[in-house]
Amino acid sequence: MIAVKSFKEHLDTNTILLDKKIRLVKSAVLYGNNASGKSNLLVAMGFMKKTVINSFRDALVENTDKKFHIQKFALNTASEKDSSFFEISFIQNNVKYRYGFEVDYNKVVSEWLYHTTSKEVPLFKRNMQSFEINKSAFKEGIGKDTNTKENVLFLTLVAQLNGTISNEVITWFKNYNIINGIFDEFHKEYTISKLKSDKNFNAWAQRFIKYLEISNIETTEEELGEIDIDKLKTESTDEELVSLVNTLKKIKSKQPKKDELLTYHRKYDEKNLLVDTVPFKFEKQESEGTKKLLYLLGPWFDTLQNGKILIVDELDSRLHTSLTSKLIDFFHRYNKNNAQLIFAVHDIYLLNKDTFRRDQIWFVEKNQFGASELFSLADFKSESVRSKSSFNKNYATGKYGAVPYFEFDEKLNQLMYGQEKTR
Repeated sequence: MIAVKSFKEHLDTNTILLDKKIRLVKSAVLYGNNASGKSNLLVAMGFMKKTVINSFRDALVENTDKKFHIQKFALNTASEKDSSFFEISFIQNNVKYRYGFEVDYNKVVSEWLYHTTSKEVPLFKRNMQSFEINKSAFKEGIGKDTNTKENVLFLTLVAQLNGTISNEVITWFKNYNIINGIFDEFHKEYTISKLKSDKNFNAWAQRFIKYLEISNIETTEEELGEIDIDKLKTESTDEELVSLVNTLKKIKSKQPKKDELLTYHRKYDEKNLLVDTVPFKFEKQESEGTKKLLYLLGPWFDTLQNGKILIVDELDSRLHTSLTSKLIDFFHRYNKNNAQLIFAVHDIYLLNKDTFRRDQIWFVEKNQFGASELFSLADFKSESVRSKSSFNKNYATGKYGAVPYFEFDEKLNQLMYGQEKTR
């Protein structure tokens, strides 16, 4: 996410100037063939976040052989036995940190935290259960190492004990969110709840979807299906079934009702005069693209408003190219709090010089040994990739790599229809 100093395109809209030394990009887009490893990169970031935030809690409640649910690279005899390595560098409250760890299935192999003021300084380093703690810069860690189990991250433990620096690091991890562009379930409830509770977001979302010819959005409580106990008693001879359903009904009556969305569409008469608005049950009657867009708006708004980081896999699924482009453009232009966006897509029409700088475009490609390699368009020599190059056309023709290799051949035809008879 570090901007290349020599690139001058989209400086005002697509980059963040933190100080004279550091300029960051607001977004990074990942392209690559199916099964190239794009999702694995984002999943790894999700695993790191979950582990940092929850390792102390998980060590207390989980009773399994595998304390860390890692998936090792299975196509190499060394890596399938090795520990898994994670490291990330970030800035929190104007301080640069570098934090990482190595874990195996049931233990932390190593862990480290550095910060940079005038130069990078180690706050702590861990090798298995051996700790080196900076006694002047990381006082909150002194004496805590003896209480750290082999399956608990030291950072998480110190944060649980109200360490100031460790909680700064934990806060950064809490502020990057990962969502899946294909499955809405995990952020859908957040968006619906926010529509109900946040007037500013509600007004913003209403404005955002006007072009979909939706005149209004409302949240309502979904009516739970009722069971006619009297009818069941009359028609059923199974007393245990009646008793069970009666009990379930009592339990259900005490549960909070589920929030549901209603959207209103204009209705016209035969002369095309507006006569009414018609409510649609959002989940059942709206298109998949409309649902995807609205559910995405909750995390989008929260990220921009609070200067967070949003990571989205398959951002372009179910969305028109123009709409996805507008979402990205909005993120670039109306980003006042240094929010960042990292996302994976397949739509090559988004890959253009009007939307992205060269240092915002990344490719994922599998090498001959089945391992994923990540590289940037900025890595190419300037003679072959200029700021005014046709990125999508060059990518489609294989100039940058990371594209599907597939050819039709006569054998495919023969396998489908059988050998042609010779005359």
